[in-house]
Amino acid sequence: MSKELKERTKIAVFWNIFNILFSKTSRMITSIILARILFPEDFGLYGLTLIVIRFGRRLTNFGFSTVLIQKKEIDKKEIDTVFSASLAINLLVFGVLFVGAPYFSQFVHSTRVINLVRVISISFILNTFIMTAESLLKRELNFKGISIARSARSITSYSIAIVLALLNFGVWSLIIGEIASVFVNMVLVIIFARFVPRLYFKMSIFKNLYSYGMRVSFVQYLNYFINNIDYLLIGRFLGTEALGYYERAFNLMDMTRRQVGRSMNEALFSAFSRIKEDAERVVKNLRQVLSYTSLVAYPILIALIFMAPSLVYNLYGPKWVNTIVPLQIMCVSGLVKTIISTFFPVIFAMDFINQRIKAQIIYLILLGGMIFLFIPYGINGVAVAVVISSLIYGILILRIILKGLPFSLADFWKTQKAPILYSSFQIVFSLIALKFALLYFDIKSIPMFFILALTSLIALLTAHLIFRDVTYKNLVNEVTVVFQKFRKSTGKAVSK
Repeated sequence: MSKELKERTKIAVFWNIFNILFSKTSRMITSIILARILFPEDFGLYGLTLIVIRFGRRLTNFGFSTVLIQKKEIDKKEIDTVFSASLAINLLVFGVLFVGAPYFSQFVHSTRVINLVRVISISFILNTFIMTAESLLKRELNFKGISIARSARSITSYSIAIVLALLNFGVWSLIIGEIASVFVNMVLVIIFARFVPRLYFKMSIFKNLYSYGMRVSFVQYLNYFINNIDYLLIGRFLGTEALGYYERAFNLMDMTRRQVGRSMNEALFSAFSRIKEDAERVVKNLRQVLSYTSLVAYPILIALIFMAPSLVYNLYGPKWVNTIVPLQIMCVSGLVKTIISTFFPVIFAMDFINQRIKAQIIYLILLGGMIFLFIPYGINGVAVAVVISSLIYGILILRIILKGLPFSLADFWKTQKAPILYSSFQIVFSLIALKFALLYFDIKSIPMFFILALTSLIALLTAHLIFRDVTYKNLVNEVTVVFQKFRKSTGKAVSK
């Protein structure tokens, strides 16, 4: 990358991290409050509603907004064609979901989801404006505007949800909060992108966008089934209460994973798209990103495995103890998926989409089969099925990178060597601390949480004093320098 592009990418990553840390911290606090007000069945119903909404979002995107980022040059007519096509598709999907809600309710044996699905489907129309405006901001690596809009969205969603939950709105507090937050997000990104919506459609432009966009869209469809097949089967065979426990476990794990991995991917896709002709530069930057992501992901998710009992019990309350074991199991899949997601910006930028589609189809079939095999063992069995399937999917994704770029297994091992070594210390230290601390404290107690957190920190510092891996030092230096620039940029924004 050029020096200017590299600096802009780093600042963009930091804005993304700021947004995710803010939104996920807010989400964590809100989820604790809502978990004490609402009931597992409320979250189970919301989880069923999300199955439909996530599928609808895949249908409405069609990958056209991604083309606005990936293409080297775009004009106003292309932007307007993307917007108009997306609006037509969103309106169609809204109508289909409104009419089809009763049929979905029959499948999951819950008539309560009908009105929930119909109301939240309004968000599809609003998302048309968000997708186009955000794509224009991402193209310019203007993640400041996106971060501010998404942060405002989080504040709106969580504050409304809490107020309505206290007023005994139940699951509707989550639905109404979501609709209001999408509206706020839409208004802000349109302002930041200076996007003026205009209905215009030209078939020749649409055909040029169609090839790449449809393949991206197909990836998203497969992602939908991959990300929701566990929810769907649990809701079908184990019930909404079991789904509520599983949903809490998955989201607590995934909240951590997204903070580490997804904070970079949107900015990196924009950056890799600009250097895709130079494979050596792509690999050089990929190695660095993969190393840094692993250095952060390993200790966080390993610590979460050990601290899960005290974390869940004291944050969510005794009624959520059934969440603990699936959370611990899924932290393993969370680690694998964090590493896998690092490759996705490269796969999209280098147009290895067909290869990824093949890997996703294999993963979906394998995941569905494994869940059917393990579902008699409850949500713990489903979590095990997800871990096994994720490991195999990780191998398939790595194979795509190995075949498509001058990137070897030795390169991959170099990025993982230090994180694995340091995390081995963390595991050993945590097991020893757990053995002795259990003599005095319950595993779900607050003192146990702080003992294990401190133990992880001591273990990582000890490992670093022994091995002094240079990657850690480089990561700290990179973060320090970019944070100073990020702080200056935020200071300028505030002063203005």
